[in-house]
Amino acid sequence: MSQTGEVERFAARLRMLKERSGMSFEVLAARTGISRSSLHRYCSGSKLPTGYGPVHAFGKACGASGEELRELHRLWAVADTARSARPEQEDDDPEIAAESPREAPEHTSRDAAEEQLRDAPEEPPGEPVDGRRRGSPRAVWAVAAAVVLVAAAVTVFVVLRPEGGLAGPVIVASTGATAATAQVTVFNIEGDCGKRKDRFPACSMGLAIDPRKKYAAGNVVSHRVWHGDVLVADCVLFDGDRVEDETGVGTSRWFRVRLDDVPEGHGWLPAVRTHDNPALPVCA
Repeated sequence: MSQTGEVERFAARLRMLKERSGMSFEVLAARTGISRSSLHRYCSGSKLPTGYGPVHAFGKACGASGEELRELHRLWAVADTARSARPEQEDDDPEIAAESPREAPEHTSRDAAEEQLRDAPEEPPGEPVDGRRRGSPRAVWAVAAAVVLVAAAVTVFVVLRPEGGLAGPVIVASTGATAATAQVTVFNIEGDCGKRKDRFPACSMGLAIDPRKKYAAGNVVSHRVWHGDVLVADCVLFDGDRVEDETGVGTSRWFRVRLDDVPEGHGWLPAVRTHDNPALPVCA
């Protein structure tokens, strides 16, 4: 990954924290659970963490204060936004690919599938039968998979708005067989909630009904979630109510998560309550 100014500023802050702590990459790897090679790439700016979790773990291991953690989160968010705005070719290093499977490119668009079809040989090599070549099973399956991808990529987007303004976000719907979804894990370390194994009521969190309204008791669904719960998100909203966590880190970004036990069929999780940052469609 080529460096940008934002990535370099983030990497410089990591290097400062590491040098101040006096710890080696080996010690930090043991304390954070992150491989030594990944930590080295983060600090050199050759790789950016896909989520905030590794960043938070690194900062805590280096003894960063609450204010420093907030600034570290800001620098990572700015660098991550810059990376998202300028797609880059993935690293060819097999070690990087093995450590970050979520960063592997996914050729699921119509253009990618059509490119696979164009690149497939018209007569794949094989044993000649009756003067003609028979395609190898691998090539045949590659073409068949590409055709399926083209069919799945044909979508119809419908955005409905009630007259008189916004009554709430409406997800961009798709007629494809598989809608884009991703798992997000709830993160709540308020008090001792991050350490408790039981589902203590005081540690539960509500999911918003409307993320653009005030995140309060009157604007939550009946379903409760706890630290460590895994939810399925299908879109992300960037202009919701701003929510801050116990450290003062705040965001107006929200994930729409699917629920089977509420009339709405979904709820909204503030992004500050997860360290995951999946690639999802934007809620219209």
